[in-house]
Amino acid sequence: MAFTIKPGVTWVGKIDWELRKFHGEEYSTHRGSSYNFYLIQDEKTVLVDTVWLPFAKEFVHNLEQTVALASIDAIIMNHGEVDHSGSLPELMRHIPDTPIYCTANAVKSLKGQYG
Repeated sequence: MAFTIKPGVTWVGKIDWELRKFHGEEYSTHRGSSYNFYLIQDEKTVLVDTVWLPFAKEFVHNLEQTVALASIDAIIMNHGEVDHSGSLPELMRHIPDTPIYCTANAVKSLKGQYG
């Protein structure tokens, strides 16, 4: 699923209608939730975030329907929580040399989760 927010900015996220609890009992999502990631295409092509691990293959497939993966110049990770970063390892299998930009704390989180 993808839709254009404005020319050069595309939402290529995932709606998870089955999700009912988020962060344990802390948050309830009685109507599901969405994993929002964005593709920005201008002088460079940048991906902002990924989706939760159970949707990794679907994420990569949907992204490939929108853009040639090799054309992605950089990935920006807002933070390392798995709902944002879970599909990062699957994506990096396809584009291993693509730089990832994030905060120092996100680096620690990503390295801790994925090596």
